[in-house]
Amino acid sequence: MILLTALAALLWLVLVCLVALMPFPQHKPYAIALLCLFPVLLFLILKTFGLIWGVPFFLAAASLYRKPLGYYLRRLWRAEP
Repeated sequence: MILLTALAALLWLVLVCLVALMPFPQHKPYAIALLCLFPVLLFLILKTFGLIWGVPFFLAAASLYRKPLGYYLRRLWRAEP
């Protein structure tokens, strides 16, 4: 399980970097799919390795997705109940 989780995290990071190299209109569906996989992968990393590797993985993913994350946080902040 440890090797599988580590390989999945590494593959996810490489795919995110490759998708980021694509032109904007083509990369959006792939980026959204990878963003949807992030919570599952983060849960697996936290369960397998604990906070020691879970926090750096979260920070790395937040750094890669800083623009969409800021956009959605601004939308949530402005949303009225």
